[in-house]
Amino acid sequence: MPNSHYSSVTIRDRSKETSVFKFYNGAITATSIAGFLSDFGALKTAIAAITIGVVARDLWVGDSTNLSDAVPTDPFAQRELGLRVHYTGNTTNKPFQVTLPCPALSALTYVGTTDEIVLADAGVMAAFVAAFEQIARSPDDDQENVTIQKAEVVGRNN
Repeated sequence: MPNSHYSSVTIRDRSKETSVFKFYNGAITATSIAGFLSDFGALKTAIAAITIGVVARDLWVGDSTNLSDAVPTDPFAQRELGLRVHYTGNTTNKPFQVTLPCPALSALTYVGTTDEIVLADAGVMAAFVAAFEQIARSPDDDQENVTIQKAEVVGRNN
């Protein structure tokens, strides 16, 4: 059965355009809500550290909060540039991907001369990986944890 539990973070770029970073999570219950909110907060903090856009809104099934109407000051904060995150389900090994808009390229470490980003940078990317893997679940099964395999900088046409 497909996972119907999801959350998202909306990022605004310099042109006042928005893009949504959507990911799947487990069911939120009275027992799990405190941990979920803590994990979601950690992921939003990690996202803010690796992007130059403005984290404008968050959403999880059951709540939607407008966080900001601000516009980024950095002219390179454009949603046409993204950080494509490739991940797999830990049980099925099925691949998935999600794209985070407006990456802060100066905060990321590249693998050589490629577009791939070092995941274990002991900094902002490692914090993002840990936060994402803590909260995200497979789009196909809200019980299946996931592991990020790689991340790469992409343009709108990729």
